[in-house]
Amino acid sequence: FGSSFSMPGQTLVPSAMASNSREGKETPGVLSFSPLVPAPDVGFWRELTRQKLDVLRLDTTVLPLHAKYEVPSPGAPEKCFFLRESFGEQLRGVLMRGELSNLNTQEEFRNFMTGGERARRVSEVCERLRCAIVSGSGLEDPVSLRPFIVVSFADLKKYHYTYTVAFPVLSPTTPWQCETKSTEEIGVSRDDLVRLSCAMRDDAALASAGVMLLVRTEDRSWNIERLATLSGETTDEDLVFVFVDSSSSTSVGWPLRNILLAVAAKRTGKLRVLAFRDVHLFSKGSAPQSRAFLLTVDGERVASALQSPEAAVAGWSKIQTVVLTQFLDSKQVAADAVDLNVKLMKWRLLPSLEPEKMQDLRFLLLGAGTLGCSVARTLMGWGVRRMTFVDSGKVSFSNPVRQSLFTHTDAVNERSKATAAREAVEAVMPNAIVRDVQMQIPMPGHPQASPEALKVVWQQLQELVAEHDVVCMLTDSRESRWLPSLLVAASQASDTPRLGLTCALGFDSFLVMRQSFKGSASACYFCNDVTAPSDSLANRTLDQQCTVTRPGLSSLASSVAVELVASLSQHHDGFAAVGESALGQLPHQVRGFLADFRLLPTETEQSPVCTCCSPAILDRYAADGFSFIERVIADSTVLEELSGLAAMKATIREDEVFNFDEFDEHED
Repeated sequence: FGSSFSMPGQTLVPSAMASNSREGKETPGVLSFSPLVPAPDVGFWRELTRQKLDVLRLDTTVLPLHAKYEVPSPGAPEKCFFLRESFGEQLRGVLMRGELSNLNTQEEFRNFMTGGERARRVSEVCERLRCAIVSGSGLEDPVSLRPFIVVSFADLKKYHYTYTVAFPVLSPTTPWQCETKSTEEIGVSRDDLVRLSCAMRDDAALASAGVMLLVRTEDRSWNIERLATLSGETTDEDLVFVFVDSSSSTSVGWPLRNILLAVAAKRTGKLRVLAFRDVHLFSKGSAPQSRAFLLTVDGERVASALQSPEAAVAGWSKIQTVVLTQFLDSKQVAADAVDLNVKLMKWRLLPSLEPEKMQDLRFLLLGAGTLGCSVARTLMGWGVRRMTFVDSGKVSFSNPVRQSLFTHTDAVNERSKATAAREAVEAVMPNAIVRDVQMQIPMPGHPQASPEALKVVWQQLQELVAEHDVVCMLTDSRESRWLPSLLVAASQASDTPRLGLTCALGFDSFLVMRQSFKGSASACYFCNDVTAPSDSLANRTLDQQCTVTRPGLSSLASSVAVELVASLSQHHDGFAAVGESALGQLPHQVRGFLADFRLLPTETEQSPVCTCCSPAILDRYAADGFSFIERVIADSTVLEELSGLAAMKATIREDEVFNFDEFDEHED
């Protein structure tokens, strides 16, 4: 729709402004004005992106906005700067105050530019200008007399920002008559210019107003006063109106127009005007650049601007499109793109969603195989950036087709699974904070030759659990999940308990369950066992050594596991939550059956004789520490004795003894 490309800050000639008849041309004895060029920088568009995603969403409410202008270098264009700080009150400099409308679609933007809404907005702003000038409030707040209107459309998926800017003014039907003077001719010396420069440097309010008065005192010196003190009693020779000029040419800057009208409405006659361009005039060697002129003010010209509807003028800048990806680091673009899809959930579907609660979690992924890869992929979809892979295996040729973080090259080079997984995540999400740890998790019934090496691994695993918020047991054997589950259970007595999450696969079924958290009485992965975990890896045939499941099962199980944590993160009770959160139900465990495409949420109570989380086991671990772990690794049957499981099984066997002799007699 007639847009053209522009880099932030690129000089553009606002065609609508320049076409304002005689205002764009220099005529002897007539005051001419140089139009402003909009110059939004990258920070402005970044902040608009944040506002759109996090605050505005689908709301097109007009936003208050600030901009600033500066005295340009000789020959440079007159720019109006839009910065990140434009959205707040922190912007410093000679300020302008306006409004921003960020529309939702290109069609809305096109309709605005071609329909009546554009003229209506300008009329509204100009009506406010009239009121400010007539009431005199504009002299109290000169920034209000420098309005602007920004209309934009932000395509946040492509990082394309289309915009146009207008600077509404009230223009007299006849031009201002003026006579060019030197600064000395109006009684302003170089020392006076230095004083003005120092006053603006030291007084932020004066600098933001960008206008002031020089009023002559009894000793014939100049006193710097605010514009609000303007009165009609001061003689023409004892008053100089000073404004910070946005122009470096023989014309004066566009921001003067409404303020000049406000001053003229207060007093008529001859007005001495100083176009101040020496805001940095501190050194004695530099030559002043300010210009002066004598302006003729009459009431008829002022009345024509304040009463005639035709006096409203707005120069709309040429429609521009900024492609922000050319100015941003690709890693930052990728990070924003990840957050985009998650934040869009809040626009219509789930306004109460707080994705940062999920994204800020630290995940420990024990196992970088089929489940570990799928869990990591889904976590990235939520924008989770902090995760650690723990695995001792290497990528084999059968892995890449089912384990989505690996490639054929990884298998050829026999790369470590944990390292390859970390690098794959970093390649997809460059700003992710990922670690990899090569570790063989100690398992009950798997004796180790070196107690010292076992202790080092145990301590390292303890540290890893303590450093993360969620511990995901994703290994391919039951006994490899025992020690991490024990550490999670032991952490519940601390001030920083960890959430244990287990995901297990069958041929066409899966189990996802969260471990009991804080005071809950839910079961852990081992609560339903009737035997202690032991060596299940020895003497396996090929089909038992590989994870033989339906190919789609791991993705389903991993997605359910991650979504369960996401749902918990949205509840005010966190990981201890029950019932529902903003994302739905919060089951203790979910069983999935692919044969009949069924998901079954269930709840299982904690077993008092569990070989992992029962009070007897946790008390013994708290008392003995590593020596307890060393005994269990060497002989897992001690778990049944210590937990009371062996005694319970013995009691059950006694209850099931039959008196076969008595039974035989009845048969006869």
